Amino acid sequence: MTRLNLLVVLCLIGFTIASAPAFGEDVEIGPVTVSLDLASAGSHTVEMGESSELEHNYDPKISNFQYSIYPATITFDGTSNQVMIEVHKMSASEPLDEQISSKSKDAASVFEHCIEQSNIMPRRADYQTKSYTIDGHDGILLTVDTGEPGPLYIAAYSPDEKDRYGSIICIIGSDFPWETTEKILESVNTQL
Repeated sequence: MTRLNLLVVLCLIGFTIASAPAFGEDVEIGPVTVSLDLASAGSHTVEMGESSELEHNYDPKISNFQYSIYPATITFDGTSNQVMIEVHKMSASEPLDEQISSKSKDAASVFEHCIEQSNIMPRRADYQTKSYTIDGHDGILLTVDTGEPGPLYIAAYSPDEKDRYGSIICIIGSDFPWETTEKILESVNTQL
């Protein structure tokens, strides 16, 4: 009887482990830690890029400020697909709902502008924009036509947004199919 009980306990432990939700991968990037579930995409490696500092002083409608950019790229074994993250940290909290000048059109939202300036966004690419909630924050999702068989998806949001102002913009891009990308984006949790 003891062996039978032990076998039942081991089976229950194995079942519990197999049915437990996957824990997120924590990526410490600049002023935030972005946690996201990458298990559905497979074995991966996180490569941190070099941070850079820039001056935002070319749009007279918006105050001048400095900002830092912190990039990371996640590559996956056995595929050329990637997940890219950029965190833009501004020196001041800025309004997130204003329209600002854009190189590709007359005006763009702050999120769209940050995506256009990121190293994730291919230059001169056509894209479609829609509102998107990520980590409980209002943001946007771009579906980018890269000329490849599948699109590139890029989401942006502000994890420190308060009263439509924020100083941190998180940008997450993925060239995985939408089903995988959606799982990754839905799993995002950001700690300041």
